[in-house]
Amino acid sequence: MGRSKREREAGFAARLIARGGLVARTAFYLLLAGLVVEVAVDGGDGGHQANAHGALAVVASNPAGLVAIVLAGIGFAVYGVVRIYGAVRDRKAPWWRRVATGFQGLFYAAITWVPLSFAFGRRQTGSEQQQHRETATVLRWPMGRELVAIAGVVVVAVCIGQIWRAWSRDFTDGMSLRGRPGWVRRMVRVSGTVGIAARGLVFVPVGGFLIGAAVQADPRHADGLDAELAGVARHAWGGAVLALVAAGLAAFALYSGLDARYRNVASGE
Repeated sequence: MGRSKREREAGFAARLIARGGLVARTAFYLLLAGLVVEVAVDGGDGGHQANAHGALAVVASNPAGLVAIVLAGIGFAVYGVVRIYGAVRDRKAPWWRRVATGFQGLFYAAITWVPLSFAFGRRQTGSEQQQHRETATVLRWPMGRELVAIAGVVVVAVCIGQIWRAWSRDFTDGMSLRGRPGWVRRMVRVSGTVGIAARGLVFVPVGGFLIGAAVQADPRHADGLDAELAGVARHAWGGAVLALVAAGLAAFALYSGLDARYRNVASGE
């Protein structure tokens, strides 16, 4: 009986930390939305990149920020493990959903290195410069151009999948919404539909940049989100577009916060 109780307590702690990973994701997208507004105002000359590096730099400017970044990394890692566990153990979910959940878990486990490497000294992590350097390294490998092109295709495919998910509204599967107030269910549906679609649309060009870098065999074409947004800001209509981007990312942050509250993180959905 004692062993069973310890297992339940360990499972509860793991799920709680995993929810912390979703809270960290919420904070990241709120910061990213703010950085997009900054790009719209100053054309990208404000000193912060509108990407993971920029968000991490903002948090690290506070003495307690490095601790928060480490905790975010731990939250991502545990969330990834819990999602993989749910994908393996949940026999009620459809097989294709379990596969998708498993890949989601692998993704979050993999990105753990982003906040942790930044916190422990690699202050270029997540920057445009790092993306160019890493792309240049891969291009020098045997079949490097093919690998970069495949990475670009994967990014585009994932973004299209996210847009389809927003359209089909299946993101509510695996969320404990039964019996919740109507306004909560509506907020989840609206913020998820708008936010998930916006995130997919914003990151699609990044995959296109990788494909372009592979075709041209030039890592300078492997631009990330910051360069994409700075390019938009240079147009007369850029401010309006960036305002929509910021609003879309803020909507995703709202959905992410609701996801942290109502998601059954240990399920296969």
